[in-house]
Amino acid sequence: IISVWLHFLFAFGLFISNCFAEKYITSDVIFDERPIVPEFYISFPSRMLFEWVTPLILRGYKKPLTEKDCWQLSKSEQTVTVVHQVQNFMKDTKTSYEDKLSNDENRNLLTNMPIVDIKKSSSKQKKSAIFWHALFRTYRDKLIAGGLLRLAFDLAQLSGPMILKLVLNFFADSTKPIWLVLCRSFFQCQYLVGLRFRSAITGLVYRKSLKLSNSSKQETTTGELVNLMAIDASRFGEITTLIHFLWSGPLLIIITLVLLYRQMQWSIIPGVVLLFIMIPINLILQRMQKKLTYKQMIVKDQRIETMNEILNGIKVIKLYAWETAFIHSITRIRDEELGYIRQKTIIIAIANFIWTFTPILVGIATFATYILSSNENVLTADKAFVS
Repeated sequence: IISVWLHFLFAFGLFISNCFAEKYITSDVIFDERPIVPEFYISFPSRMLFEWVTPLILRGYKKPLTEKDCWQLSKSEQTVTVVHQVQNFMKDTKTSYEDKLSNDENRNLLTNMPIVDIKKSSSKQKKSAIFWHALFRTYRDKLIAGGLLRLAFDLAQLSGPMILKLVLNFFADSTKPIWLVLCRSFFQCQYLVGLRFRSAITGLVYRKSLKLSNSSKQETTTGELVNLMAIDASRFGEITTLIHFLWSGPLLIIITLVLLYRQMQWSIIPGVVLLFIMIPINLILQRMQKKLTYKQMIVKDQRIETMNEILNGIKVIKLYAWETAFIHSITRIRDEELGYIRQKTIIIAIANFIWTFTPILVGIATFATYILSSNENVLTADKAFVS
């Protein structure tokens, strides 16, 4: 009994100590007028409940936020540090890749085999392979941690109906706080990695643009570089969250179908058929959205390039009074871009409608099949809520 009480007191003391924040390392901070972001020196409850964001939200509610109202990033989150880390891994990856290639060439020389195909294929895939390998190798631990959080979130969310079945009389879902905390932790962890992805890609593209040769500058426009740093880098930042759906989605579908089969038996077949019917519709919508995005990027490159030419030659334009002609030119390009954006928005709205309406339609089809398939099938509150 004494050992149990001692263990309880030590555990309780450890919990109390975690409720107080630790001092952050001052050498890891670049000081200016703004305070450091409190994420790195907050207590455990504040980190789990995201209470440290509340002052910023209240400040933004009272008045418009300015740059001075926002926190400064720590040294580990700044673009200089992130780019330096990725570049170090790129150098290591490039060295190991070249060593492997030289070993393959030596092996082929010993066996009197041609190495032309090896050189061609390696030269085509070398740059992209090194970049992707270095980027994911830099934040491998964070991605794995996010994947584990996503797995725990999915399992906790799927366990809700089973626990709800046991506590249905109390009309309470006891697992909601669990999966809610796991969901927020997953998104916060992956958004942080996505921010580092974005900073690294933006910094690498900017450094590369400063080293472009004259021939490369003729092939690459300023609009393309701006889109790479502004649009494409943001898309890469979203990968860290969406990449886990490659395994989380099929896992959720399989477990959900198994649980539904245990409740409704073969009555789930119409609902499953409806889900499979929606797959090609979503694929068609995604392909249409992809084509419109590609056309929008082309027009956007043209608009940015035209704006740069106007700004560079503004004196000549003012001298010859060409403002109206260039205004019409920019307006025409912008109207074309807005047309693509408008079409893409309509497709996104249709996809969101299908996403929202499909579960309702599947539920109606499943419950109707269950009731009409046999007179013995009665839709009780137990089956309705759990399913």
